[in-house]
Amino acid sequence: MRLTAVKKDVDRKLAERFMTPERLASFRGCGHEVGDEFVCEPVAQPEGMCPWAWADVESFVRIAAFEGRLDGATPPNSWVRWCTDAFRPVSFLIEPLEEEADPEA
Repeated sequence: MRLTAVKKDVDRKLAERFMTPERLASFRGCGHEVGDEFVCEPVAQPEGMCPWAWADVESFVRIAAFEGRLDGATPPNSWVRWCTDAFRPVSFLIEPLEEEADPEA
């Protein structure tokens, strides 16, 4: 499976409202960047991926790996899911590798 970071956001207003001034002083966006790719087995966290993000998307990695379908998804058998960090979420495209998608290849 391949996971690709497709969107990264920082909600500074939300952070200003709910973080202490001390925590806000060191607040930064997530370390992942749009375009970061991770290749993994369905049940193994990819090296270098944030463990919190993995916890949020892992079940959809398994769904895609075992041919769970989402009607109208492109590419086929893909999912877009995000980490649930309200202050700095990252969205990931989850898709099978080409050799996984076509066993005849």
